[in-house]
Amino acid sequence: MRIALLSLTWLICACSAEPPGKQRIELGTVQWQRDHDTALALSAKTGKPVFLLFQEVPG
Repeated sequence: MRIALLSLTWLICACSAEPPGKQRIELGTVQWQRDHDTALALSAKTGKPVFLLFQEVPG
């Protein structure tokens, strides 16, 4: 039973992962950037500040 539960958990995590480089469609008026270099270039171009959000990804 423990192996089955562990396998199911691994399968759910593997299926929910996004491929690298794919951006989600954002809702609302804020356009978030997920690439640090792109965000810095856009900030320099527009004069707007950069807000960094660090998320801890388990694993």
